[in-house]
Amino acid sequence: MLKILHLDRSTLFRKIIRELALRCGHSAESVSTKAEANAILASGGVDLILTGLELDDGSGEDFIRDLNAGDLREIPVIVVTSTDSIEMRERLFALGVVDYMLKGELDEDSLRRYFDALAAEDELSRFMRSLRVAVVDDSMVILKIVAGILNLNGFESVSYFSDPVSLFESDESFDLYICDIVLPGMSGEQVVTRIRRSGSDAIILCISRFTSEKALSNILLAGADDYIPKPFDAAGLMSRLKLNVRSFQYKKRLALMAVTDGLTGLYNHRYSYERIEEELAKARRYDRPLSLIMLDVDNFKRINDTHGHRIGDEVLRGISDTLRGALRSVDVIGRYGGEEFIAVLPETPCTAARVAGEKIRRAIEAARFQSGTLSATVSIGVTEAEADESVAAFVGRADALLYKAKRAGKNRVEG
Repeated sequence: MLKILHLDRSTLFRKIIRELALRCGHSAESVSTKAEANAILASGGVDLILTGLELDDGSGEDFIRDLNAGDLREIPVIVVTSTDSIEMRERLFALGVVDYMLKGELDEDSLRRYFDALAAEDELSRFMRSLRVAVVDDSMVILKIVAGILNLNGFESVSYFSDPVSLFESDESFDLYICDIVLPGMSGEQVVTRIRRSGSDAIILCISRFTSEKALSNILLAGADDYIPKPFDAAGLMSRLKLNVRSFQYKKRLALMAVTDGLTGLYNHRYSYERIEEELAKARRYDRPLSLIMLDVDNFKRINDTHGHRIGDEVLRGISDTLRGALRSVDVIGRYGGEEFIAVLPETPCTAARVAGEKIRRAIEAARFQSGTLSATVSIGVTEAEADESVAAFVGRADALLYKAKRAGKNRVEG
């Protein structure tokens, strides 16, 4: 939810903006003076400013100028007014406002577009600040400059290295590398190549005073994502970071979408099967136990037929949440198909997996759906991998035990 600050002399228009913001799922504080607005800004948390040009204690232009002179210049400002002219628009855009809107043309759809875009930008900023960052440069001046920029923009986990040897000796992995091209003992190109050879898909942004086409071509071919010349300012560095982090975020989302089920967020059938193969190979290699839980929702067709597919989907999502809560972070949980789920339990013998299965059964039986009026049960099959067993045989035995539970009366664990 965004926090919106609105300045306007009109009591009626302030009320309209508050109601529009509320319908869009956000909150708005509406005031008529710069003094009141500054008090709200001092309390923090404002994501967007909407301002008229005439206020009870001055002009909207003066308010924007004062904002630009302080620490809050990054808050986007939209001017909403009844007055319009080319000269005024040019003057306001020169002050840095992101848009200029006429009151007569303002509606919920136009505001919602701004709110959605800003919410996406805010999500990007939060994601960017959470990245683990490594800065590699032999210049203490550059390290201090970059540290100042990153600290100012709220980055939470940043490590600084004056040479690449100390970077690799740290044995840490990072999501973002900001790396000089000219370094002692190892070139920036070699640093990039080594990072990429380790299998890292991190963002690598290179910086240098050298701007020759050959140097840029080599560093990009080595695997760098982007290049920024020295000297740079905060705005230049942050804009390039945002551009690359947005691409990085999209790639992560696409990779996640390829292996997850859209309804439940659990792993999909294909990836679940791949993980069973991987875990089975590990269990054989290290002579460790591996167990598999398969479960199916009892009478799920009746739930869909009686309550509708929307409620059926709610039940599947609720069961998925229950599975996440009942199992360990190392366990692999997937939606195997329809109303059938699986869980792969590494280093777990069948006796312990059966206990886990019973825990899942009881938790699902106790859960309530459709505002507390609907319950569901599951039948569960549990088995442990046998020596030299194929994946198909392993899954087949778990499936057979699941249907044994169905035939024995449902809402039970077999294995």
